[in-house]
Amino acid sequence: MEHPPHIHRRFGLTTVLFALVIGGCATNQPNAPTGRGALRHTLEQPPQLTIQRGTDATVMDWNTLIDHAVDADVVILGEQHNDAIGHAVQLAIVEAVTARTRRAAVAFEMLECDEQPLLDDYRDGLIDAETFAKLTNSQTWAGKGSWEAWYQPVIDAGLNNDAALIAANAPRRYVRAVRTKGFDALNKLDRTRAAFVKIPKPGITGDYRDRFMELMSGHGDDVDPGVQESFFRSQQIWDATMADSVLKALRMGRRPVLLLVGRFHSDREGGTVRCITRARPNAKVLVISLEPNRSPGEPETFNDGDQASAQHNDVIVFTAPK
Repeated sequence: MEHPPHIHRRFGLTTVLFALVIGGCATNQPNAPTGRGALRHTLEQPPQLTIQRGTDATVMDWNTLIDHAVDADVVILGEQHNDAIGHAVQLAIVEAVTARTRRAAVAFEMLECDEQPLLDDYRDGLIDAETFAKLTNSQTWAGKGSWEAWYQPVIDAGLNNDAALIAANAPRRYVRAVRTKGFDALNKLDRTRAAFVKIPKPGITGDYRDRFMELMSGHGDDVDPGVQESFFRSQQIWDATMADSVLKALRMGRRPVLLLVGRFHSDREGGTVRCITRARPNAKVLVISLEPNRSPGEPETFNDGDQASAQHNDVIVFTAPK
C-alpha cells in the first residue's frame, strides 16, 4: 500500500522502505501543483490519453469508459499517488459519473473511517477545506500541496453532484496494533470501534500475497519472514476495511461506488478487489488502472517476470505525457 507521509513518520524507517515499494509510489514524491486551478488547468488542456480494455488492449473512447462506469456497481480508480495526470483523470471520471446519477458514492483510501464525522462536517459547511485537511492531517498526504491540488477537488466534485462521501480506510492505530500484535489485538474493541476496521476472514492468500512478499524481499535477503507477515497483516486490514466501506455503501443503495485507492490494492485482482468480489460475487466491479509508467503496447514486466497477466485490469488509462 502507498502510505501518506504522516503514516510513514509514525511507523518508522522500516515501514517507509516497505511502503514506498507497495503500489509503485516514487521514493521522492514531487511537490503537487498548489491550488485547485492547477489541476483544472490540466483538465482543460488534457494530454492525448490512450484508454484500453484490459482483456484485449482494444482502444476505448472516453464516453464509453464513462458509460461502463455509470453502469457498474463499484468503480475502482487505482492510482499511483504522485501521478498528477492520473489525478486529473480521476477527477474527470468522478465529475462525469456523479453528474449522471444522484445515487453515486465516492470513497477514499486517503481518509480513515473514524474521520467520517469530519468529512460530514465539511459536507455540511461546519468546517472549511483548510480546517478539514488540518484535522485529518492530510495536507501532505501524497507530497506537499497534494491534498489541495488532487484530493480536495474530488471531494468537492462529489459534493457538487450530491454524491455520498466515504472515509474508507482503517484507522492507523488499529493497523499498527495488528502489525505489532496480530489480529487478536482487535478482539476487545466494542461495537462502535469495531465498526472502523475489518479483519479479513478468511485471510487473503494466493498471487496477491506472493507478490506482496516478493516486493518486500526486494529490500534485501535479510528481511525477516516474521516482519513480512506482520506487514501483510496490515495490508489485509487496509484491503478488508476499504472493501467493507464499499460494501456498506452498496447496502445503503449507493451505486456506483467509486473508490480512490493505490494501484497495488487493485491491480491484478489486488486485495481490495478480492475482498469486494468475495463478499459480492455478482457485483459489477470495474477496475480502472491509471498507468504512468509505460506506454500503450509496451509490455508490463512484474517482479515475478510475468507478462501474461499484464492486462488483467478491466481498463487501463495510460497517463504518461507524450
